[in-house]
Amino acid sequence: MALDADRNLAAEKEESFIKWLQKGLESKKAQTPNTKKIHQQFETSYLPSIPSKTERSCSNDAAVHLPQEIILQILSYIPRDPTSQSYLHACSLVSRSWYSATVPLLYHSPHFTGKNFRQFVATVCPSINAHIRKSELAGLVRRLDMGNLVHDGSKSLTARLLGRVKGGLEEFVAPQASFAINCLAALSKCTHLHHLDLSLISESLSLSDLFHSIGSLENLISLRFPRSSTNDTKTNALHHSWPPLLQTLHISGGLRDASLLYFCTAPPTLTSLTISNCPHLSMAFISPLLKAIGPHLTHLRISENMPQLGYAALDNLLLQLPSLLHLDLSTDFITAKFFVSASRISPAHPLNFLELSSPRQGFRYDEQEIDRISSDHIFRAIDAGGLSNLRRLRVHRALGWTDSAEARVELKELSELLEAMAREEGSGSAGVWIFNEHGTGTIR
Repeated sequence: MALDADRNLAAEKEESFIKWLQKGLESKKAQTPNTKKIHQQFETSYLPSIPSKTERSCSNDAAVHLPQEIILQILSYIPRDPTSQSYLHACSLVSRSWYSATVPLLYHSPHFTGKNFRQFVATVCPSINAHIRKSELAGLVRRLDMGNLVHDGSKSLTARLLGRVKGGLEEFVAPQASFAINCLAALSKCTHLHHLDLSLISESLSLSDLFHSIGSLENLISLRFPRSSTNDTKTNALHHSWPPLLQTLHISGGLRDASLLYFCTAPPTLTSLTISNCPHLSMAFISPLLKAIGPHLTHLRISENMPQLGYAALDNLLLQLPSLLHLDLSTDFITAKFFVSASRISPAHPLNFLELSSPRQGFRYDEQEIDRISSDHIFRAIDAGGLSNLRRLRVHRALGWTDSAEARVELKELSELLEAMAREEGSGSAGVWIFNEHGTGTIR
């Protein structure tokens, strides 16, 4: 009798939860129409039928818990976004089997607010000394995004938190105010990190200390540099090591030309580089850097707030980057000579994607400027063979390529040419897109 009562109680609990989950997913469907089909499959295929009380009393099998595989399948249909964190929490309260299936998902990529961060820390760091009281939940954290936290926490708390989750942490976004030099020691022990974002840090970090810490991150493939850093003149910039597998690097902030030596020794695995919002960097930094790492680069972006780069400073850029496939460049730094130079490259340059952006809202070329870039310059570079591999072109609307009927006709002809070459070789999407300062684009 007692056993039957327990089974009936468990079934009633699971029944009420399934009804609640169905109701919640209905509201999700209203917000995300594209997932309607998926949710229909979820409801008809994986939600068990709910037996009546009479059926439960007549059959002991009706109260059997769902297998772990079915629970995991159900959980897979819950979207992985911040709003779903409450759903996962509710799932973990159903039973032990639901708890064991849900908790790894709940702690995989926790979403923090000012209200729940302290509770998370109290759970993952139950004591200051890890050897006294350790939380097994800390090993479940794979992504730690503290970017939304400003004054929630302290620098010592960030260091302690990194020390607890280091065993499985793969991605870390540092907070703005609560990350400093005392966190670097703990960061250096997160050897499973794949992605590291330090771009939000407000405190200035020494480059020598930073490289000393990240050099041990042997699995790191993506790094976003802090926006404020200092060059330690007392240390030899050549006596430091980069993460050996680094592929993507984002540079921004207050770096100066004197820090060049740190970057010229980047590993040959580095294939993607972004340089933006660096008001103090000039060609004295850019040119030697591209000469050192240019042969390996396949993706490059140089744009936004780079006043030290003069007009036409990057006209010969493609000559230094023989493997480049994707280029995003501000039109402040190039002229029509960029495409004249590209047209002379033989054999054809492999560049496949080109984006010409303008960092200043409302930017317009002077109509009398003889070096003004137009779609005709790109047309000629393709016809000459230098840019014959170009397939996708994005152009900022401020360049005025759609301001007149004649310009629109030229742009349409260029788009048709790119599409025709793509069809001939059986490749994917091709053509010309126009975008505005908000980043939204329309295909021409």
